[in-house]
Amino acid sequence: MTKFDFSEFDFRAGYDLLATGFERADGDQVPFVQQCHEFSMKYIGINAWTFYSDPESFVYGSLKTAHDMGFDTPDLCWDAYNVEAEAIGCKLVKFDDLTPAIDNTTPLVTCEKDLAKLKPLDLGAGRIPFAMNVSALFKDVTGVEPSLVYCAPLTLASHVMTFEALVLQMQDNPDYVHKVMTYLTDEVLAPYINEFCRRFPNVTLVPGSDAVASLPFISLGMVEEFALHYIERLRSLTDDRAVVDNWWGDSFVEDQHQFWQFKLRACPNYLKVQDPDLYRVGAHKAKDYAMARDLPIMLGVSNNLLTQGPVQEIEKRIHEYLEIAEPGGKNLLYLCNFSSQTPVDYVKASIAAIDKYRQGDRPWAGQHTSGTPEARDYEKFGKKKEPGGEKPAPTKISTLSESQEGLLDDLFDYVVDGDQAPAVAAVNQALAEGVALDAILDDALIAAMEEVGGMFSEGTIFVPEMLLSARAMKGGLEILRPLLTETRFKPKGLVMLATVQGDVHDIGKNLVGMMLEGAGYKVVDLGVNIDINTALQKARDLKPDVIGLSALLTTTMPQMAKIIAAFRAAEEPYPIIIGGAPVTQEFADKVGADGYGADAPGAVDLVRSLVETGGNWKQAVAKVSVGV
Repeated sequence: MTKFDFSEFDFRAGYDLLATGFERADGDQVPFVQQCHEFSMKYIGINAWTFYSDPESFVYGSLKTAHDMGFDTPDLCWDAYNVEAEAIGCKLVKFDDLTPAIDNTTPLVTCEKDLAKLKPLDLGAGRIPFAMNVSALFKDVTGVEPSLVYCAPLTLASHVMTFEALVLQMQDNPDYVHKVMTYLTDEVLAPYINEFCRRFPNVTLVPGSDAVASLPFISLGMVEEFALHYIERLRSLTDDRAVVDNWWGDSFVEDQHQFWQFKLRACPNYLKVQDPDLYRVGAHKAKDYAMARDLPIMLGVSNNLLTQGPVQEIEKRIHEYLEIAEPGGKNLLYLCNFSSQTPVDYVKASIAAIDKYRQGDRPWAGQHTSGTPEARDYEKFGKKKEPGGEKPAPTKISTLSESQEGLLDDLFDYVVDGDQAPAVAAVNQALAEGVALDAILDDALIAAMEEVGGMFSEGTIFVPEMLLSARAMKGGLEILRPLLTETRFKPKGLVMLATVQGDVHDIGKNLVGMMLEGAGYKVVDLGVNIDINTALQKARDLKPDVIGLSALLTTTMPQMAKIIAAFRAAEEPYPIIIGGAPVTQEFADKVGADGYGADAPGAVDLVRSLVETGGNWKQAVAKVSVGV
């Protein structure tokens, strides 16, 4: 006896539409799917951990939400990035109102000795049984074959090693990374997927999630060597059932066709392109590429748009993608995603827009804006500075010898190129030749990181290159730090960083911290999952010049608003800036933040302006916002 009544749910018509529209191309309407497990959890008003650990609660919530909102079919995706990592020993942080998350502040694998201790996946460990039981119950209730969602090898490796360590080891010790990847592919993921397919033998496709393998988190070369290679290996171990379809970063490469070829090697069955990349490169371009290969196309609408609106823009985007997808069939609209922060009215507005289009009411017909020049900066990580946006560098009269100038030039190049050992050697040699500390710091280390930041904002390098440069800079800085202390060298300012409560992701925050240190600031990093009281108390103790808050999840963005409100209520006089993948300038304005950093270089620019203006930081924020 179940505790829920499943009798009211019938999605046969939706699944028929999905089959005819996406798989066979003989339907007369474009079907749609959605990711919405966080929204479902909040919509049915259930404790988050109960939702993500009790199969009946999860299946009922998914079906109830789909029924009430008018979805074609329910969403059977849970927190896909956590299950396998938890099962092999990673720490899972649980919340009452947020999606659980892997806490890798103490990584599971730091060396080959750690790797040797790991065992093959225990199919009874963690929430592996939850995933299997959800799938079984879903099939019993709907009569439809379930779909397992899994964490792809590279993203799983970032959980067990940390992202920063993974990227640096790709450079320093690729053989070690390949050993980690082989273990995760052969002894964790393949047994998991094969057991699922044994229980559900009619399943032909098992989609995986692999956000970390997206650009600009890693480079195309890394995608091919460390992500694609192991996805293809996993496919060979699972009778080609395993696929990965959710890489993004299409707009970060000049040649989308090359990237899409990579995507089709990871998922030969269809091509999936989603916002913001889809809007930047153009839905027509993606559709034409798929049609030329007789493949289905999945066009994805932006999470930020679905969550923040306005309703008219949601309708326009949905209608544009439906109109582009429709000719020739084999098409699917993907709403990615409805989170716990998405207003119910916006979810209903999205479905109303689809219904309106299907009924022939198409007020935006022919008005396509994706792929236009105006769309190319849509939700961009970093924006190039406007002309005149930088103060001219003061003219300096060098007192250095030609040899010393050459040393600093070499040090600059080593940091830009991410060569740590030569950078450290160059700092030592510069000190031995009597180069002043401020010259080494300002003219080489800081100048190099400013160059790196500019290159990232312009899209000529990606996150791995920034991490390598930051490590090279930090290597030099470690040599200088005791000398700077002895000479009472004053940092340019003190910045306190934190990832907000409920969020254990630290990639962006760590990168900002490295860039700030490279720019001459003292950084105190409180870590992840920081609550309001901790943030307040630490700020009172440290008295920072600027506070930076980070969030990677839409579900944790409200914690930023709560911290900002608490600081204002307590009349604490610190400027607070925010950033993270789902954060936008509009959100920053809405919650009363004093600035928004679209990327690490942008955050450094903002901090610099805030600190340089002293108490007039409101004016500094306004100047940075308009690129003055």
